[in-house]
Amino acid sequence: MSARPLGPSRRNVLALAALLGPASWRELRAGGPPDLAAAPGAAPDRRTTVFVVGDSTVHSAGRNGQWGWGERLAPWFDPGRVTVANHAMAGRSSRSFLREGRWAAVRSLLQPGDAVLIQFGHNDVGRVGDPAAKQRGVLPGIGEDTAEEALPGGGVEQVRSFGAYLTAYLRDARAAGAVPVVVSPVPHRDRWRDGMDFADIGAWGREVARREGGLFIDLTQAVTQAYRALGEAEVDRLFADTNTHTNDAGATLNAACVAALLRDLPPAAAVPRPRAEILTASSP
Repeated sequence: MSARPLGPSRRNVLALAALLGPASWRELRAGGPPDLAAAPGAAPDRRTTVFVVGDSTVHSAGRNGQWGWGERLAPWFDPGRVTVANHAMAGRSSRSFLREGRWAAVRSLLQPGDAVLIQFGHNDVGRVGDPAAKQRGVLPGIGEDTAEEALPGGGVEQVRSFGAYLTAYLRDARAAGAVPVVVSPVPHRDRWRDGMDFADIGAWGREVARREGGLFIDLTQAVTQAYRALGEAEVDRLFADTNTHTNDAGATLNAACVAALLRDLPPAAAVPRPRAEILTASSP
C-alpha cells in the first residue's frame, strides 16, 4: 500500500477536476473522505476554530444521501491545530438563521483568531410575503430598504436586504476578533454549463465583504469551473437529488474547492490555511 496525493492545485481550481478524474471519484464514493496526514510542528495552546454557517448545501447530515461541503471540510486541516465547527442548518437563509437565534449561538462561541465561513443564498431568493418562501426571502441588493412581512405565529418582521443581513454577520464576527469569510453559494446541478449561477448573490457578497473588512471567496465560480472540467456525466453522479443537494462525492469536491480558495487568499489574510493535499491509500 502507498499513499497517493489527492487534492487541488494551490493556484488553479481547474487542476482539481483534472487530478480527481472519474476513477478517483468512484474511490471516494466507495471509501468516504480520506484521512489527513499528521502535520509537523507543535500544536498551539488553543486550537483555532473554523465556524461554518449556511444552509443544506453546507450541512445535510446524510439525509436521503445528501451531504454538504461543510461536512467534508475538516480533513483539509490539521486536527491538532484547527477544529471545524459546522453550524449550518438545512432550509435557512441569512434572514431566518438570524431570526431563529442560530447566529447568536455561534457568535457567543467566537474567540479572537477564529474564522467564520458564511454561505447563504439558496433560500434567500424567495419573494418577501410569498408563503411558499416560508419567511426566508430577503430584499435584493445591499441597501438599507426594508419591507414588512407578517409571521405565521403573529407579529410583523422588518425584512432587510441580503447585504444588510450579511453586514450583521461580518460586524459581529469582527467585533469578536474572528475573521469573517463570505462564501458564494455552490451552483445548482442544472446551472453550471452556461453563465454563472447566483451572479447577483456573489456580487453582493463580494461588495459587503470589501466594505466591512471581511474576506470573500467565489465558491460558485470555482465549483462551476470544476464541473465544466469534469463534464455532465460525472457531475450528475455528484448529486443526491435532481437539482440542489450533493452526495458524499459532490460534497467532497466542493469542500476541496473551498480549501483551495482559502489556501490562495492573500498572505496577510489571517485565516487558518488548509493543507495543499490530503492523502488516500491506494494500491501500488
